[in-house]
Amino acid sequence: MLFADAFKYKQWANAELLALGERQLNQMSDSDAEFFVRILNHTTVVDSLFIGRLCGEAERYVADNTRETPKFAELKARIAQNDAWLVDFAERATGEELRRVIAFRFTDGDLGQLSVEEVLLHLLTHGSNHRGMAARTLAINGLERPKDTFTRYLHQAEPVRRELAREAIS
Repeated sequence: MLFADAFKYKQWANAELLALGERQLNQMSDSDAEFFVRILNHTTVVDSLFIGRLCGEAERYVADNTRETPKFAELKARIAQNDAWLVDFAERATGEELRRVIAFRFTDGDLGQLSVEEVLLHLLTHGSNHRGMAARTLAINGLERPKDTFTRYLHQAEPVRRELAREAIS
């Protein structure tokens, strides 16, 4: 599977979750609404940290979340910006770039070394994990959660797949 497709899926899944969250945030308790925003803020901070590391830039954050909880519109904009960057990067990354190794310091002070490919895989799995946590917060409040499976995304992004399946099964 190509990283570009995986990051397009991440972008789509984030947008699906954020749309539901935005519509339903006021139906959650204050603590659940804050958790929903903060767990997604954590993912975008981590995305930002690794984007900076991939670009060789100075760290923009000193922790893996911000002290203050951002406004929903700010969170949504930062996630969209990071997702667009990651899609573009994944579309352009060569095999040589994916094998490039970066060394860095985690926000807790520990040292780390990952290939670009490993960074991308981490961002995909990390984001998926925390989207699940945010979706669970919607569910425990009896609210609609996203139907954000990869298979749903693929069939929505490429509707011809359903027609090809019809032809193959008929």
